[in-house]
Amino acid sequence: MSRFVIKARLPLPAALLALALTGTVWLGPAGAADQDPAGDYPSWEDVQQAKLTESGTAEEINRISGLLGGLQAQSESLGTAAVQSAAEYAVTDSALRAASAKVETLTAQVSQANTELSRHRKDLGALAAQSYKTGGTTMGFFVALDAIQTNSVQGLNVVRIVGDKTAALVARAESAGRVASSLAGQESAAKAERVRLSLQAKAKLDAARSAQEAMARQVAESQKRSEELTAQLASLKGTTAAVEGAYRQGQAAQAAYEAAQAAKRAAAAEQARLQAEAAARAAAAAAARPQAPAVPAPANPAPANPVPPANPAPPANPAPANPAPAPALPVAPSPPPVVVPSVPGGAVNDPAGAKSYASGRLGAYGWGQDQFLCLAQLWTKESNWLTTATNPYSGAYGIAQALPPGKYSSAGSDWLTSYRTQVDWGLGYIRGRYGSPCGAWNHSVANNWY
Repeated sequence: MSRFVIKARLPLPAALLALALTGTVWLGPAGAADQDPAGDYPSWEDVQQAKLTESGTAEEINRISGLLGGLQAQSESLGTAAVQSAAEYAVTDSALRAASAKVETLTAQVSQANTELSRHRKDLGALAAQSYKTGGTTMGFFVALDAIQTNSVQGLNVVRIVGDKTAALVARAESAGRVASSLAGQESAAKAERVRLSLQAKAKLDAARSAQEAMARQVAESQKRSEELTAQLASLKGTTAAVEGAYRQGQAAQAAYEAAQAAKRAAAAEQARLQAEAAARAAAAAAARPQAPAVPAPANPAPANPVPPANPAPPANPAPANPAPAPALPVAPSPPPVVVPSVPGGAVNDPAGAKSYASGRLGAYGWGQDQFLCLAQLWTKESNWLTTATNPYSGAYGIAQALPPGKYSSAGSDWLTSYRTQVDWGLGYIRGRYGSPCGAWNHSVANNWY
């Protein structure tokens, strides 16, 4: 759940893998986003009937628990798909902007090259006119100009036609023509790539919008269903909906914690792999370097036991008795979160607003303002308090870097775009797993994740 946790991508379900490969939005079976994920839901009459027997009560508890789990799983699946789709759009949009910048640069370079070519041609024309006025022949200039226009200067004895000085001008003009032609070709290719990326970005944006809308619809429906199911479960267990809700939140926090553990192990394995590859490349490069040639023996070798000088001068750079070990290979730093641009729907990256909101919510979780410094440091490290911060490897998302991102759905259907919902979920996760923001921060300092 941290930048350390991000080193390796977690395996995606088959449906999400299909999404990654095709760029389409997976909604499950036809109409699944608008249907109940686990069949019919019990009525209150069913609950009362089940309570008549102990076995019926146990069976109904298992059934409702399964329905709640199915709702949560579907919310998480669609949430993860929405985040991934938005991240794919962000990558394509970034490539499109880079391609547009490249086209602009090449267009300017083509214009400059054509200007230089035109100037050289004018200079040749002026020389031809001057030659004519002084009684010379202009035929050589016309031949040279025609050779430049048809790119046939090579093989032409320009010096014999127009002389040394004019031949240099012809060569400069011919070189400028080649540059202009090459740049024009690059500009044409860059424009074609820009068109391709523009179409791809539009398709990715449409997919991101669809994924976000499907997720929001399902999460809103899931919340309504979950409230009633939780109340029914509380009735069957003889507890309260608040108790059951808190229990399920704890379960969700535990699942998120275990996902972070798995990601951390995967990140460590990926880091070890990268270091091994770097060491192998360094060894191969060292082996490929040419060895210094052997120094031939002098014609008159020194005697076997030379007499040392009375006061030998110390060496300019004496070798240390214990040479320092070779420097360790650098560890590849964890990549920063990718900030996904807001798809129409309104995500707001407002770190100051998010911090202010989080500070005001500490009391609701039983903490004082002394905990805010720990929280500020923790989420600055995780996401810089950006609502759309997306880890490019694990897919962890948002201010609290929830993993999988759909875990946020238990706090509200607008979690993809609302820093308030993300902060509420994150504070609940911290309370359930670490007791306080300072507890979470201490764990992050010790382990580089939380």
